[in-house]
Amino acid sequence: MHLKFAALTPFLLAAVLSAQTVNGPSLQIGKDNRTISVSASDHAEAEPDIAEIHIGFTAYGAALPAAYKSASNTSNGIVKALLDAGAQKSEIQSQSQRVWRLSDYEIKTQKGMKFGVQQSWTVSVAPKDAALILDAAIQAGANQSGDIDWRMKNSVTLDDEAISRATARARSMAAELAKGLNVTLGKPIYATNTVSASVIGPRFMANAMAKTSDSNQPAPLAIEAQRVESTATVQIIYAIE
Repeated sequence: MHLKFAALTPFLLAAVLSAQTVNGPSLQIGKDNRTISVSASDHAEAEPDIAEIHIGFTAYGAALPAAYKSASNTSNGIVKALLDAGAQKSEIQSQSQRVWRLSDYEIKTQKGMKFGVQQSWTVSVAPKDAALILDAAIQAGANQSGDIDWRMKNSVTLDDEAISRATARARSMAAELAKGLNVTLGKPIYATNTVSASVIGPRFMANAMAKTSDSNQPAPLAIEAQRVESTATVQIIYAIE
């Protein structure tokens, strides 16, 4: 919270003028232009409506044709498994593809294999389907998978709520400050805001998902969506009377 008031001593007045130049708008301070500047933050949160799953695999071969054939079979098998599990083709997006010759060290660790092929996708689904889609991909050979980004289809409503809460908090702070100074809070003459999005830390499910009918088939991982959070910070300068 910053105070800008006409009755400041010359030393404090100089400090305030410097702070305005660096951190905020340049305002002329005088008996006819007295201001209070406040900064406040608040947030809003909601359940996500999109789970963006990162899926990929690596295949190896002693020769390039063998590596490529193995990768082709795995690639097409994974995409088919995703579609069969309910993913929409329009929501499966390729991210990267790579074919390379292994280094001498890699050849040793891969027991003589000389070529590698990697491919990755992102698949956007409803959060409730994330575990099943990921399981289908892994069962089809997606051996480098699992990261999930949780997000909103449209974050405008959540951002607006965060800004509204931060603005209300800023006005309350300014009103209390004006009351303490025995002055009347006037209209806002300047405002700015910043908004950032994040996810709240993972929550753990109380119960794991039910096992499949096949006792030899492992159940999908127990996955629960992380809540999405929007944080807003506002700076508002009010006139005082």
